[in-house]
Amino acid sequence: MNGLFTSFIVPTYNRRQWIGECLEAISRQTYRNFEVIVIDDCSSDGTVEWLRSNPEFSFVRIHVQEKNAGASVARNTGIRLSKGDLITFIDSDDALEPEHLETAVAAFRQYPNLGLFCCDAMMIGPDGQMLDDGRTWHAVNGEIKRYPVKSGLRSLTDIFLFSNSFPGFTLRREVFEKVGYLDQDIFPLDDYDLALRVAGGGYQVYYCHQPLARYRVHGTNSSGAANGIKVGREKLRCLRLALERNPEIRQSGAFVSKRMADVMAELAISYAYAGDRGEAARTLSQAVVNDPALLIHLARLSGRWIRRRVEGS
Repeated sequence: MNGLFTSFIVPTYNRRQWIGECLEAISRQTYRNFEVIVIDDCSSDGTVEWLRSNPEFSFVRIHVQEKNAGASVARNTGIRLSKGDLITFIDSDDALEPEHLETAVAAFRQYPNLGLFCCDAMMIGPDGQMLDDGRTWHAVNGEIKRYPVKSGLRSLTDIFLFSNSFPGFTLRREVFEKVGYLDQDIFPLDDYDLALRVAGGGYQVYYCHQPLARYRVHGTNSSGAANGIKVGREKLRCLRLALERNPEIRQSGAFVSKRMADVMAELAISYAYAGDRGEAARTLSQAVVNDPALLIHLARLSGRWIRRRVEGS
């Protein structure tokens, strides 16, 4: 276990303006036993040419996809090309703190059955400026969801009730052979689906509350406000699939119903925000069926949910 080799998988598509910062952050990792593979998904902004012309990125292996097929497909390609005992995902518009990999490796050494390591993340703007007054992804979302989390092992039910930030997801290679690779069909919630499958497959999941990553918020985020309906639909799908695979989750009773209702309410708000009042009303009705108490909290949820998306965080 002392020589765990890690493969950083960096999918990219037209992110030339940020990928340099992402790769520089990887190069500053305090744990040095790793490789870096960039999977270019047919960028048209000169990303590949720029990387190949810069000697400072000579440590990076670049693979260009034959056709644009999506981030999940690119990540899966990276896994198959990699040699690491561990696989770390970081998107090309995000970045990792220097001690990220060292912290992740320590967790895998401590827990022999650990399948997934994840961490908190600072939220930054297009130019790297701190958002939300410097509060982290989990601090902000935990407050909204009234679900605070702390460092430690997370159960399948914990993950079902509250997801983790994706930048820096680190997994054992063997996990993919058991639970499967990332699913492009469920993108951009492929990471949440993967976490649920890892925990549901009998592996441990460890969350580090230290912000070891930086998640960049910009106008073209796949999980941003402009894609609220798709995100809501796929999140609901993730939850339903998890319940099918692991029906024991239902033993949490009211907590499960409330989680489903909250996601439906968010989706209803996305429909309303997009002007589809009919679908908004239908989805909200389904939410209330799952959790009648939702009506009491809906005003607070709606206002804060919309405000955060208007702010772009």
